[in-house]
Amino acid sequence: MKKLTILCLLCLASMGAMAKSLVLTLSDGTLVYYLLGGETDPRMRFVEGKIEVNTDVYEISGIKNFYISNEDDPVGIDDAQAPAGAHFSANTFIINADAVKAVKVYADNGTEVQANVTEANGLVSVGLNGLKRGVYIISTGKASFKVMKK
Repeated sequence: MKKLTILCLLCLASMGAMAKSLVLTLSDGTLVYYLLGGETDPRMRFVEGKIEVNTDVYEISGIKNFYISNEDDPVGIDDAQAPAGAHFSANTFIINADAVKAVKVYADNGTEVQANVTEANGLVSVGLNGLKRGVYIISTGKASFKVMKK
């Protein structure tokens, strides 16, 4: 069992640079994602007939399979179309103020983060300069946008 745990950790570590996520498929078909390549990669352990991923515990019988994926994206937004006039450049997202109710910014793990939001000349600017590199979700109250700060 210890060898299997070490093998899984080595696989996660070696593939983390290429892969987007560790994906668990539960018996009921639910997919559970753990982002790879962030500040801390997930830790998977097998303990007393259960699988622990970070602080989450799953019965082995409750997991259909698990795999490392380059395709699956845990933030769950694919090919979103920004409305006309919305764009992201120089770590700033700009959108027409008419398309905005309230701006909230979330890290890729779902945690709300603080960003510099300003409004001028009918445009709302969301600056990400004070944030770490990574993927962020910008919610305007009417739509959400996935952006990557490099």
